[in-house]
Amino acid sequence: MAGYRSKSSYRAKTEMGRKNQMSNLRSGKKTTQKRFDLRYKKILQNLSIIDFATKYLGISFKERPAQEVILRSLYGLPLDKKQIEIYKKLATNKQVFESDNEKSEAVLCLGARSGKSLLSSICALYEAICRAAQWRKSLLANETGYVCIVATRQKQAEAVCQANCARLLSNSPLKKLIKSSLKTELSLTNGMSILSLPCNSTAGRGLPIACLIMDEVGHFSIEGFRADENIYNSLRPRMSQFSHAKLFLISTPSAKQGLFWDFYSEGFQVPSRLTVQAETKLVNPLVDDDFLAKEQQRNPDNYEREFLAKFAEKVDAFFDSAKLDACFVLSSDNEYQSRYKYQSGIDQSGLTGRDRFAFAISHYEKDSKKVIVDCVRSWSTKDSEAILSEIQSLANAYNLRTVSIDRYGAGWVQQALEKLGLEVTVRPSLPDVYVNFKSLVISGRVTLPINRELRDGLIQTQAYYSRSNTLSIGHERMSTGHGDLADAVVTGVYESSKVRDVQKGKIFIENVVNDWADGDDDFSLEGFVRARMFGGQKPDRENSNDGKGKIFIG
Repeated sequence: MAGYRSKSSYRAKTEMGRKNQMSNLRSGKKTTQKRFDLRYKKILQNLSIIDFATKYLGISFKERPAQEVILRSLYGLPLDKKQIEIYKKLATNKQVFESDNEKSEAVLCLGARSGKSLLSSICALYEAICRAAQWRKSLLANETGYVCIVATRQKQAEAVCQANCARLLSNSPLKKLIKSSLKTELSLTNGMSILSLPCNSTAGRGLPIACLIMDEVGHFSIEGFRADENIYNSLRPRMSQFSHAKLFLISTPSAKQGLFWDFYSEGFQVPSRLTVQAETKLVNPLVDDDFLAKEQQRNPDNYEREFLAKFAEKVDAFFDSAKLDACFVLSSDNEYQSRYKYQSGIDQSGLTGRDRFAFAISHYEKDSKKVIVDCVRSWSTKDSEAILSEIQSLANAYNLRTVSIDRYGAGWVQQALEKLGLEVTVRPSLPDVYVNFKSLVISGRVTLPINRELRDGLIQTQAYYSRSNTLSIGHERMSTGHGDLADAVVTGVYESSKVRDVQKGKIFIENVVNDWADGDDDFSLEGFVRARMFGGQKPDRENSNDGKGKIFIG
């Protein structure tokens, strides 16, 4: 019986022989890749984006038909009767569907959780793979063409590039097209790359960009004045070498200002541009109805923007960063002092998602007329018992008797806090407490602990103004939550700003900002909104709700 050969017997005996063996192996690998490229080249070039998404990426649009209609409309694919009706809703009856008319631009104004990142990923992969031959005609030999994704944060852009594009491709029959996969770049063997870029005007300069995707462009303005336009103006010239280069602007709406609004408002009249405005439920019917109902009740103005995809009249950064930074002084928690009466504020999460449970303790120093934030905590854990145990320890340490929550915490949160022996009060509306906090920041009458999460939450605070001049407060969602710690701090500060006259045994509201007592301006909530909406025009104090210059509302 013949024996089996050992592995070592296959190795060449001489150094030259081993080099020849390795050369043959590398040649075989290149041949395999070349055969793969040749096999799919003609197939991919003639593939529609719907067939590419369904047959190769494994995506189903059965439960989300509006997403398919968006892609069909963008690439000029035919629609059936049902899809035509969906298209009319997407285009708000302002644009007639044109079959066989592929668009070079898209403005997609979509509600939150409607699948914007998924649509961006499908388009990015399709342009980088199926249109590679078209783009390479405009490239030099060995030059790489780019599909660039710009988002409000580098991590968000990376999520589209990695969590979506790389994941979809690596689980498809086309996975051999992946040359390398990094956090910021997905490099393909066909000479194209999908690149994620941070939200600034210097990134991407000098690159040949065949397709530019600006994800959540409606919120680029938080990076600075006219950041959206600066970034667009910086990257647009990099697309000039490509005929029919693609531009996709995808975002939830912010306000009727900036690049996204400009493209949207003129989009329905531009033949080469697909313009869509659609609420979350239309594009993604899988979103939970109960969740949407709670969001609508919690903040109707925010619900209209985030889930109905309606533009606000105006949006501004709420705080001046220089004045806010001057308030961050404390390097650690302040110790308890019996001469002060401490107040606290809570912003409770539902113990789901990325929202955090946040808690803040503060007190008011009557002599200096300052509010001091003594202690802040936030928890990412979902263990409610651990959170409540630490709150009880802090309450005992600072001799707390009351805690302020928002009206949506009047369920299990209120019951749990009352079991700890705390009296629970419900704070005023978010705009009220934020206007009060801003007044203290402007006058330098609040002292804050040095805390990155708190600073980020306050810096990202945005003021939205509706048609009726109503102010609402919003925060960009970050890895550390949704401004949860900031909400807890401003709630606690509001409570500490209310001075108790112990001798008279009654509560009165003191104007803690003496600089405003001269009556030159109206810093009530109503006056604040009026001033911001009408360019700082001085309001009529006789008709103001706070004719004596006080900063609290009701």
